[in-house]
Amino acid sequence: MTMTKSNPVMKTLMPICAGGMLLLTLASCTTAGADDYGDRRRCSGSRDRYDCMSIQQHRRDRKQLINQEKALINAEQARENLRMLREIRRRRGEY
Repeated sequence: MTMTKSNPVMKTLMPICAGGMLLLTLASCTTAGADDYGDRRRCSGSRDRYDCMSIQQHRRDRKQLINQEKALINAEQARENLRMLREIRRRRGEY
């Protein structure tokens, strides 16, 4: 069994990167059509059913867009963390 040096930067950045990747995965799993049946029931008694459905669709689309933007921000942060880690390793002569 080999012993490795404890790297505090690596210990700090790994959970951040892992959390970013997890959030990216969860955000990409959302579907816009999952709430379609609920919207039909919500709008079924309405006189302006078409407008009601359009509003619901707009809300779902906006929510999905916000989730995609958050995932993009997290991916950018993970890339920046990786760049910083590589720079630190390069300075130490480990990489």
